[in-house]
Amino acid sequence: MTLTINNKDYDLHFGLDFIAYLDKKHYIVEEGYQLGNGLPYVITQIEIGNPLIFLDLITAATRTGAKPKEEDIKTYLETEADIEVLANDFLSAFKKAPTTRFTLKKLGLLEEPKTTKVKR
Repeated sequence: MTLTINNKDYDLHFGLDFIAYLDKKHYIVEEGYQLGNGLPYVITQIEIGNPLIFLDLITAATRTGAKPKEEDIKTYLETEADIEVLANDFLSAFKKAPTTRFTLKKLGLLEEPKTTKVKR
């Protein structure tokens, strides 16, 4: 997935650095342990339509490459982005990325392909 922010293209990556960033920022504390909850949290925020979550998502997804300035991301979100399209694009990208597919599957957001068992 690529976004053009302030006339510059940024490749978004949904790998381990992406997950680590989100887990450090969005976590729950259970019996004194900090448990990463980044991806489930951001998916919920996307689904309820919170536009602020895209600041976190773009920042997290550009951890491994060129990084846009926070002000440029804010300007992009406020003036250029179609938030509904952006939400769908992120969810589609999560369904394709190996590091996020399993979480979507566990949350019931990714359907298993239907297969027929063939007896041999």
